Amino acid sequence: MFERGERQVDVASALGVSQQTASKWHRAWLTGGHEALEGAGRAGRMPRLSNEQL
Repeated sequence: MFERGERQVDVASALGVSQQTASKWHRAWLTGGHEALEGAGRAGRMPRLSNEQL
């Protein structure tokens, strides 16, 4: 979205995140490009139950 020239406020609104988060993503994109925005993996605690247990 940043590559298309969309504003941070529009990115935040479209993705349902805060403007602060969009600003952080924009700074990362400016310094590291697309690779800087790739997911870091799962956030938070791992579930205690396995898929089979669920």
